[in-house]
Amino acid sequence: MSYHRGMKAIGLFREALRAKRRFGVGLSRQAVEATRLRWGANRLDPWEYYFFAVCAPRYSPAEKRRFIGWRRELELDRLLNTGSERDIANDKLAFSAHLQDSGLPLARINAVYDPGGAAPAGVRRLADIGEVHRWLTSAATYPLFVKPVRGARGWRARVLRDPSDGAQFAADLTADAARAYLFQDRLRTHPAVAAACGDRLTSVRLVLFVGDGEPRPLSAVWRIPTGTNETDNFSVGVSGNLIAAVDLETGAIGNCIQGVGWRNRPLDRHPDTGVALNGYELPDWRQAVEICLSAAGRFPQLRLQHWDVALTDRGPVILELNVEGGLRTHQIVTPGPALLRPLDEIGR
Repeated sequence: MSYHRGMKAIGLFREALRAKRRFGVGLSRQAVEATRLRWGANRLDPWEYYFFAVCAPRYSPAEKRRFIGWRRELELDRLLNTGSERDIANDKLAFSAHLQDSGLPLARINAVYDPGGAAPAGVRRLADIGEVHRWLTSAATYPLFVKPVRGARGWRARVLRDPSDGAQFAADLTADAARAYLFQDRLRTHPAVAAACGDRLTSVRLVLFVGDGEPRPLSAVWRIPTGTNETDNFSVGVSGNLIAAVDLETGAIGNCIQGVGWRNRPLDRHPDTGVALNGYELPDWRQAVEICLSAAGRFPQLRLQHWDVALTDRGPVILELNVEGGLRTHQIVTPGPALLRPLDEIGR
């Protein structure tokens, strides 16, 4: 679960040297501060100390203590998200079935490959790889978006544009035949977003907190694909995609960045299109928020909800709900943990 499993002592020392050069903070001061935060209430990992640039002098000691580490994030999820609804959120088929009669906008599922399970009503089940190949090469309507029924961070998700892509996916599936996959319509991005970011789907990760019986937004991050990436996942910065803070009231974009942790850099324009992003206002923003708030009521056992909603040519469309949804990007682009203040006293 750590953000950087490979970070060894020598790597931390290199980051300490970088921080000293960049921020003018001495090595001994960094060591004392990082140690205190590691064993503090929010259990910030030493790597996170550099990833979030907590060592920067722009943060007061009180603000630094409020950064949420991955260990604390797991604890919050355990305390706030309970019961069978966790399993529903973690299973994309169960999630879709749970919202099927809600009237909320969802991506349509065309077929499911699941050698050991069943498909929801009205969805074609592909029981083996042979059926997958036959359907993808002769009966499927393209383009399609395929992803694991259980998975996160865009893992093994891809776009299938034509039967040749479908045949290749079926061939690749032989190495992963035990895993269930679903095949969805490929959503088309909103025209205004396409003009700014290219003709690729973007989504917003909206964090909702149920603190007094009613869900309310805590923080939102816009995830923006670049280059040849087919998904908008940030992947701790290594994907090359962008993330940007979203004003919860207006949908206006600010503090757009690219890159990993201490190496991230602010960008004023999309690197592919050259369109200015800071100050750009997301289309249909209030509708997107209201859709997530409405959907949140269907998961009363989950008090900390991470919603992914796509900005499409037919309006906002719910992609999925996450638990353990990753507060890291929100703490990078805000910057800091200011918007997550309601989580401070949970379980204390």
